Amino acid sequence: MATTTRNATSDPDRVSFLEELYQGRFRWDLVRDFPVQDPADAAAGEKLTEELTALVRERIDPDDVDARAALPDGFLDELGRRGYFALQADPALSGHALSHYNTFRMVASAAAYSTPVALSLAIENALGAGAFLAVVPEGPLRELLSDVVRRGARSASADSEPQGAANQRRFTTATRIEGTDDYLLNGSKLFVGHAPVAEVVSVSATVREDGVDRVRMFFVRTDSPGVTSGDWHTYMGIKGFPNGWLEFREVRVRGAHMLVERDLGHVVRTTPATARLVGRGRMHLIAAPSLAVARLCVGWMRDFATRRVIDERPLAEYDEVRRRLAESLADTFAIETMAQWCLITEDQGRGLNLRFEQNAVKNASSLLAWDVAERAMSLLAGEGYETAPSKRLRGAHPVPLERFLRDLRNLRISGGVDFQIDNWIGRLAILSYYYPEPDHVAELDHEDEAPLDTTGTVLTDRNLGHLHWAAEQTRAFGRTCLDLARRHPDRAELEAKERTLIQLAQIAREILGVSLTLARASTLAAAGDDSTQALADIFCTAARQRVTDLLGRLQGPAGPDIEAVASAWMSGTGYAFLTADSTPRTSHGGGIEKSTA
Repeated sequence: MATTTRNATSDPDRVSFLEELYQGRFRWDLVRDFPVQDPADAAAGEKLTEELTALVRERIDPDDVDARAALPDGFLDELGRRGYFALQADPALSGHALSHYNTFRMVASAAAYSTPVALSLAIENALGAGAFLAVVPEGPLRELLSDVVRRGARSASADSEPQGAANQRRFTTATRIEGTDDYLLNGSKLFVGHAPVAEVVSVSATVREDGVDRVRMFFVRTDSPGVTSGDWHTYMGIKGFPNGWLEFREVRVRGAHMLVERDLGHVVRTTPATARLVGRGRMHLIAAPSLAVARLCVGWMRDFATRRVIDERPLAEYDEVRRRLAESLADTFAIETMAQWCLITEDQGRGLNLRFEQNAVKNASSLLAWDVAERAMSLLAGEGYETAPSKRLRGAHPVPLERFLRDLRNLRISGGVDFQIDNWIGRLAILSYYYPEPDHVAELDHEDEAPLDTTGTVLTDRNLGHLHWAAEQTRAFGRTCLDLARRHPDRAELEAKERTLIQLAQIAREILGVSLTLARASTLAAAGDDSTQALADIFCTAARQRVTDLLGRLQGPAGPDIEAVASAWMSGTGYAFLTADSTPRTSHGGGIEKSTA
């Protein structure tokens, strides 16, 4: 790989399966030996997971938490005392020194009962003080964070701003105080997990250094003069998860509490260390609760299909029901597979760059889980489109699907709205390999397909067919990207075609999912377990159908005049008849105006 990276996610010293895929190269050799968690590590995780599960079930009534939008008094303190906010920290700091995957298992186990509890665990272990200890050198900042971790105190990470989290710049500023090493921090942050309960918060801010604006991370005590912790945000779901806004007005921060990092030469909206933590952190914040909900849903679907009889025939015997059950199981298998690849591989120190996969799995996990939950809702609605308390009142099975649907919808938004994540991947990652043209352009232009070495691969004939498809589609993907770049010599022109970039990211994500599920099925089959071959086949078949649809839209003729319709509507002069009778009338500010009719 090149010594100068084409984007901020690349690593010149570590290869990535998905990065290679983006360039049209199918590296089956990188994933064929799918990782399996070490038995001793699994046992360590099992013990702590059982303890956490017992605590959550003893202390938490999830319906009550949802209704009151609050966790029980003292519960977060207890999590801290038990070291659950320092799952990966050293035991000397009251941590548990867990692996990445065991931390994921802990969050997923909590999410199967209460999403707010899971998110509290995830925010501390993914982006809290303990997480930053992995990248902070010795000195005053490390001492500050170590003290927070040792005491089981709470922390937060503040990045999103009222102006919009998607902005490359940060409007929060840090200005050097002349004659000192300290800074004055000014700005506002929104959607900050644990903001209402944190002692220390990491704050991204723009610093002017040598005439250049750079984003730096500052660590601020929330009891510092000038810090205001605002009201909790009231979300549609995840009720009870402490989340709010923060304001900083002339807050003095020690220069020693700024995380200084090497400039990598790429324009990014967060610091390099934060970007790495966020990428892996989404596995805990997004993928773990997504997997938990998918697992719950397939269980609820089985229970309902078992007890329900329609026209004297068990519901589970109907063809469409069986298809939806099988598809949901396959999607759940895929979510778990991608999580294992992204975390166990890192735990085992295989020397791969997993950041590309971790970024992509945010959408893969939340969208697949949403599909599973939607199927479950369609099926269980036969017993009532109700909340769990409503079902309980009339003696029906009180399945809390409605609550988990609201929680799950948040996961498609948190950490970046799903379509925008794909847009960023397309613009910042995929296109970077085609401007300028890649060194292996002759390889992409060559008509012959690259040979696929399947030595050691244990797959059914159908799954071998899926594997060859993945290899062929990877080369075709590279050619498609190269053709797009050649037809748009001005990169900015192609970047403006956001739907195209989104579709490219979606295609690559589907090929990734196919490749990983096949790799895991092959590894398990080689160990004597053939049961997942059918799951892989179902997932791959559906993924191939989705890619066919995406390619049809990507390569099809010019579409309708979207620009004209959007411009007319935004001007306020077009299509007014569509909202003429709507009452109450929505104001431009987003509020509700009283009708004057």
